[in-house]
Amino acid sequence: MPRLSLLTLLLLPVLAGPAHATTVIAPDFENLVARTDYAVRAEVVSLKSSWRENPDDPAQRYIGTRVELRVLEVITGQPPSPLFLEVMGGQVGRDVMTVEGAPDFRVGEESILFVQGNGRQVVPLTAMMHGFYPVRRDARTGEDRVHRSNGKLLYSEHDVMLPLAATSGVVMRNPRARPLSAADFTTRIRQTATAIAERENPDLLR
Repeated sequence: MPRLSLLTLLLLPVLAGPAHATTVIAPDFENLVARTDYAVRAEVVSLKSSWRENPDDPAQRYIGTRVELRVLEVITGQPPSPLFLEVMGGQVGRDVMTVEGAPDFRVGEESILFVQGNGRQVVPLTAMMHGFYPVRRDARTGEDRVHRSNGKLLYSEHDVMLPLAATSGVVMRNPRARPLSAADFTTRIRQTATAIAERENPDLLR
């Protein structure tokens, strides 16, 4: 199956940016919230991939995917309705284009998304994989749990800045620690967004 490498992506400056675009530094939680255009809890409805042209050079083509989302909850900001994310990468026939570190969107799956630069970035999520948090139901408790893009449970909002690589970032936890529920994570996002807005706009407190 033919694949288009990351080198191909880097030849698309209008969308891909500089050659180090996929080297992403994990932001702390406040920075993640502050940089986000809007945050939503949403379910993937459909994925439609197609060949596209670089508007600055029609000879350069790439595969892009339109991710259709059903918004379950608006957490911060004002997302458009309906909501579609334009993501570089996908599959058309036997041709596959992948972006290293990009989240894996799947139809029917739910996640909390920190959206930034939709239509202007290779992956329109804040700090790429650090803006993607799948929500999965715990079969034992029935509670919706938040995971990171590597599949690991999120125990604290501050864990967003931990390394994502499986072999790094060993963390010792209290055995009684409980993973964050989707409701808890949503509340902390809103609280942080409010604190940032009040600090940047003191008149809001009057």
